[in-house]
Amino acid sequence: MKFKAVASILTTAVIAASYFVPVSAFTVEPDTYEYAPFSEIEFRSVEGDLITIYADGAELGISGSCVEDAEISIAGLDGYTIDEQQGYGSFSADFSRSMTTGTAYFAAFKYFVGDIDYLYADILVTKDDLGNVRFVKPPVYDFNVERCSELWTDDESLQECLQPQNDIDCDHPYVIATADEITAGCTNDWEKVFNIYTFITKEFAYDYVQIEDTSMIYQDDAVSLIRRKVAICEGLSNTFVALCRAAGIPAAVSFGIGGTSDEFLNSSTIDKDEAPNHAWAVAYIDGQWYHFDPTWDDGNEYDGDTFATGQWIDGDSYYDYFLLPMEYLSYTHKICDADTVHGIETTDSCGENATYSISRDGVITISGSGTINLPEGVNGFSEIVFAEGSNITTIGEDCFVDCDLITSVILPDTVTRIEDGAFNTCEDLEYIYLPEGLEYIGSEAFDYCDELAYVYVPDSVTTISDWAFDDCPRLIISVPQGMDLGEDDYYVEPYKIIERGS
Repeated sequence: MKFKAVASILTTAVIAASYFVPVSAFTVEPDTYEYAPFSEIEFRSVEGDLITIYADGAELGISGSCVEDAEISIAGLDGYTIDEQQGYGSFSADFSRSMTTGTAYFAAFKYFVGDIDYLYADILVTKDDLGNVRFVKPPVYDFNVERCSELWTDDESLQECLQPQNDIDCDHPYVIATADEITAGCTNDWEKVFNIYTFITKEFAYDYVQIEDTSMIYQDDAVSLIRRKVAICEGLSNTFVALCRAAGIPAAVSFGIGGTSDEFLNSSTIDKDEAPNHAWAVAYIDGQWYHFDPTWDDGNEYDGDTFATGQWIDGDSYYDYFLLPMEYLSYTHKICDADTVHGIETTDSCGENATYSISRDGVITISGSGTINLPEGVNGFSEIVFAEGSNITTIGEDCFVDCDLITSVILPDTVTRIEDGAFNTCEDLEYIYLPEGLEYIGSEAFDYCDELAYVYVPDSVTTISDWAFDDCPRLIISVPQGMDLGEDDYYVEPYKIIERGS
């Protein structure tokens, strides 16, 4: 059976965002975690009001003029909540007395603002040797801060985050009309984002059918999904971002890893892992970027056997992953790529004799010779250029995997091999030039390039491996006479195969 190495990029294991207090605590050696560099985390209500949760000495607290009923609890060993304190409005309480030094606990902060209740239950706390309650530092916090460095706030960068991209078709009249209808009567961006998020989490269902269905390619563009209202994480995020942009709010999709805070803390590889399994979004409001995960706040489900015969199951929606600050997001989300069209200026090695350089405008220039392999996680560019005088012969395995922003590629005439998965899941890729002299195309090299429209395979190619062009439903491909594409084993065949000379 075919195994698709990057299928998890298009799906996610949904962690229920229901109102619960995680009740398992675990003892860890003090040197296996760090104290957080912050003692407070600032949240916003749907109207933009500030709410702060904090650790101060022996106490945990909630502060905010808009807060009504509030509750703080910590979960202890053996699956029991060991302490719970309630108050009205801002309050704090001594939790140190219930905690053991050297043990990490879940802390849950729940409060009401107006008719909305918020629950932040993924926070890890511990007690230090002096008896002070401390936030545990999320293992991916520093990594996330670095990756979000591309979320700039200059006018040019914000303007880029208002423009259409593939599947973020914010300039389409139907998307614009929908955004106008959703935000009618809104007086500021806080209200607009709230209405858009509510539309996604209440009107859409998470598509469990799509996770299992390998017989068709699902559309993740906003126009298609607003009409169907069934999607996985990437589609929900694309639609949220497209509606925000159509409403004049800069926004972008984020790809990364989702999990529970204890999974992150106990993982020995989370700091190195850059294989995304989830997508969410960011939006810019009143001078700051905030994070949103509509998938984890959407309780509706679409389940069944096929695209057409699935069953809609109503669930509850929440605002627990709405307007999140970086500190809290980092307990459960690792950011592998904030999907912006500009790039972070970088220069590094991409092979034994090759280097790459990414410019501010999102162009990657590759120089040198031999085989190229971009480091995992390097995909923040929209154009590929091969430097004049270079002698690149092989596009290495998974070299450009999940480079969502590239739309066309001209390979240099020196390239003779494209290895397995080299362009896998390049969802925006519409055209690629394959040079005469190319001999080998590896397995799944262009799998899931669902926008790919035309490929001319030169006569010099002697091998096209399994599933090289699988899941490319729009593709018209021209191959040499007698070339076997192996399409009978494809899950989704190209639109048309032209065998030259036959």
